[in-house]
Amino acid sequence: MAEWSAAVAAASLVVLTIALLAVLRDVRKRIGRFEQAVRSIEAEAVPLLREIRGFAAEAERLARQAERPVERLDRMLEAAQRWEEAVRRSASTVSRIADAVDSAAAVHVERAILNSRARIAETLDWAELGWSVWKWWQAKRAEASDSGRATGEMRDPE
Repeated sequence: MAEWSAAVAAASLVVLTIALLAVLRDVRKRIGRFEQAVRSIEAEAVPLLREIRGFAAEAERLARQAERPVERLDRMLEAAQRWEEAVRRSASTVSRIADAVDSAAAVHVERAILNSRARIAETLDWAELGWSVWKWWQAKRAEASDSGRATGEMRDPE
């Protein structure tokens, strides 16, 4: 009887361990994909930052030359317009990056939670079923043993 108990407990532990490992592997894969998405977003942001730095340097150079004739004023206005466009694009890019990271993180966490709950619940249901079957079998065995003692013979509970 103790051997069956140990076997059922060991099987339940193995099933729970396998389910936990599967959940952890899935979470690890999703985190890897999330990191790749962040890296690609960072790679897109680097050229934009270089462009903004170039526009800032040009605007600074033009500001120093503002003392020169009025002709230079046009260049300065053009640089300011390009600066404005770059700032708008960078603000838009930063907003998209933040939205993408927020939504990806939220979806990832929600999926991980739902997958983990479902797998753990299923594993516990199987363990409970195994325990119930074992208890039923033990009761039938004890019942058969008790009736066998009363009649002086041992019978199989089936």
